[in-house]
Amino acid sequence: MAIEPVQHVTLLSPRNSVADLTDWLQKLAVIHVEDASGLIEKESEDSAAGFEKPAAPTEEIDNHIRELKHTRDVFDSFEALDSSLIEMIVALPGRVTVDEREKVISEFDYKPVYKKACQLDEEHKEHLNAINAAKEEYKQLEFFRLLPFEPEDLHSLKNVNVWVGTIMDDKWEELKASQEAPDTLALSELRRVKRNVDVCVVALKEDAEEAGRLLRSYALSEMPVPDYEGTRKERMEALQGEIELHHKEDLRCKEEVQKLSDNIRSIDILLSYWEAEQAKLQAQNSTVNSDRVAIMTGYIRQRDRHSFSQELVDKFPSVSDIYRAPTPDDDVPVEITNAEYLKPLRFLVDLFGRPDYFSFDPTPYLALSFLIFFGMCFGDLVYGIALAGLGYFLARKARPYEGLYKLCMMFCYAGIFTAIIGLLMGSWASDLPEYFGEDSAIYRLQQFFAVVSPIDQAVLLLVVSIGIGVINQFYGIALKAYGLIRKGKVMDAVYDAGLWYIVLPGFLIVSSSLFFDMAPWMLRLGFMMLIAGGIGLILTQGRDAEGLPAKFGAGLISIYGIMGSYGCVSFLSDILSYSRLIALGLTTSIVGLAVNIIAELMKDEIPVVGIALFVVVLIVGHTFNFMVSMLAAFVHPARLIFLEFFNRFYEGGGIEFKPLSLNTDSMIIEPGEVK
Repeated sequence: MAIEPVQHVTLLSPRNSVADLTDWLQKLAVIHVEDASGLIEKESEDSAAGFEKPAAPTEEIDNHIRELKHTRDVFDSFEALDSSLIEMIVALPGRVTVDEREKVISEFDYKPVYKKACQLDEEHKEHLNAINAAKEEYKQLEFFRLLPFEPEDLHSLKNVNVWVGTIMDDKWEELKASQEAPDTLALSELRRVKRNVDVCVVALKEDAEEAGRLLRSYALSEMPVPDYEGTRKERMEALQGEIELHHKEDLRCKEEVQKLSDNIRSIDILLSYWEAEQAKLQAQNSTVNSDRVAIMTGYIRQRDRHSFSQELVDKFPSVSDIYRAPTPDDDVPVEITNAEYLKPLRFLVDLFGRPDYFSFDPTPYLALSFLIFFGMCFGDLVYGIALAGLGYFLARKARPYEGLYKLCMMFCYAGIFTAIIGLLMGSWASDLPEYFGEDSAIYRLQQFFAVVSPIDQAVLLLVVSIGIGVINQFYGIALKAYGLIRKGKVMDAVYDAGLWYIVLPGFLIVSSSLFFDMAPWMLRLGFMMLIAGGIGLILTQGRDAEGLPAKFGAGLISIYGIMGSYGCVSFLSDILSYSRLIALGLTTSIVGLAVNIIAELMKDEIPVVGIALFVVVLIVGHTFNFMVSMLAAFVHPARLIFLEFFNRFYEGGGIEFKPLSLNTDSMIIEPGEVK
């Protein structure tokens, strides 16, 4: 359960062997390749002379990828692809055997499919544009039904100008009340639609310019007069015919795309192939070359180093490999190895970002805290059992996909903790057992296991939540000390963690005396701890500042929490944040309680169908409460972990260890020998 140890590796290869070496490395999938140009930058100008970065052209590969992605996008835009429930929730990579992959690469020509998809996509867009244009013109002609004359009559007018359009109702009233309008305009209201007024305005030719200015000042949205042959009725019938024709043609396009999408499997495999080729070419371009030698650098897992060296000697005897331990100045990729039962909780670490290579994996340290927080927010036996079962069911379906599998199993774990805490809080779909009667076995069972009620003893649970917050914050400070000690910074651990174990308990004792009666000896102890620890912080928290005044000032304000490793105010705000645990737990219970009351009213007040409605309301209401409360129970505990907990110790910024491989984000090759 740790960050996987890696070694920095430098490969020195004859320049003419780089392509074969990179091809072999990609099939082996053990080297995380980095840009070797940093070697040139670190050397002096004389040492770096004669080395250069290659610039192999990528246009051909980029074009293949662009065309394949466009083909897939066309299929997606026509909704021609069938997706499972899991695939609709999250994008999953495909899986392919070596034999199938090789067959597609050698036999499938995607160009005809791409060209046909482009053609159908263009036809589809043309039909949509034609339909939209016809509908817009039809809408305009419908507008002119409100007028006592036909649109074509407006073109023959010689002495007047006519404007038809829409204006806001308040502007219309202002226009009618204006002093200028009666002298210039003849106003006619056609109809009102919400706050819009459709109007017709007439003015003499000689007043047209002034009338236009006046109408623009009142924000008239003018409807253009359509130009067509024949009558309005004939034109509207023709437009309806055009719309129907384009709909039929568009449907034909969709049917052809549907048939074309039968090639989606081959398209995806070929796209993955070209993405792998792109990654391989990028790896070649990340080397630095002289006339004869190419230098490639990267990282390899320590456990793979021996077997890699042996295979390298067998395959490429002219290639030398040089290893060294990573340094803090390196951008070291991080791979985390966990016990099987902890892997689902690593989803949270991946969500937040990988830890720095020289720190430690926080997964085992956050697991219990997160699950307890989740259970307190969601605490209900029925909801917990449902979540655990759903999570396990989806995890079995998603077993081949590591990321989704971890997410589903994490919710399975969370469901177990939710059920346990719900059992202790006596929440079974809130208070549903009460509706079975106090003599029922299910009610007696609920009462037997119930230890505390979130509704009747909310204040007690609030104190428990804040107490959990205090413990978790001290736990985070302990992890801060652990991380510093691992790096050999023992005194930093004393200054940045140990002193806070003196100050913060003292701060808690002194601040608690404002609300509770405190024994005099305990209050004196609290003040002594606060003062002694505070002096230590003032002397040490500004140790990196220059000059005594700066050191003293930085140390002083660190007690507050603006600077330094922590702060009393930060500590207070952090522990108060944990009150959300009981707040969300109460919300879940109260909404469930409301659902049960409404369902009971349905049963009692509505004859015949009351029992059916009782069941429907229970199912719909509790499903809604389950979904909303589950989302909140994930988001808020994750926030407590990422902000209040991780801020105490976590060092992020690590990059994922991603070896050069034939696998891509869109396709994974099934385990087996890669040819």
